[in-house]
Amino acid sequence: MIGTNIYISQETQESLIKAAALKKVSVEELASSILSESIQEKLGQIRCYSENKSKFAVNPLGEMQPYAYLADPNEPVISDDDWEMNQNYEVNDL
Repeated sequence: MIGTNIYISQETQESLIKAAALKKVSVEELASSILSESIQEKLGQIRCYSENKSKFAVNPLGEMQPYAYLADPNEPVISDDDWEMNQNYEVNDL
């Protein structure tokens, strides 16, 4: 076990004293249990994040919504006139 000094605000100290009295435990015991739970929770999040980060590459599109294509699927994207013009241009270049 490691002994350490931890500085908390006066308001937090008062809340801790009241909570310890309600639970009928010592202030030190309550503070230790809260601190232990918090540390394990935070370190668990960091560990899970670092494990996931090393296993998988970040997908830059992960948070994006799919693009909504609002055109009629039965309607051609390129008009017939434009299509013929492009076809003629390619044939004439050869």
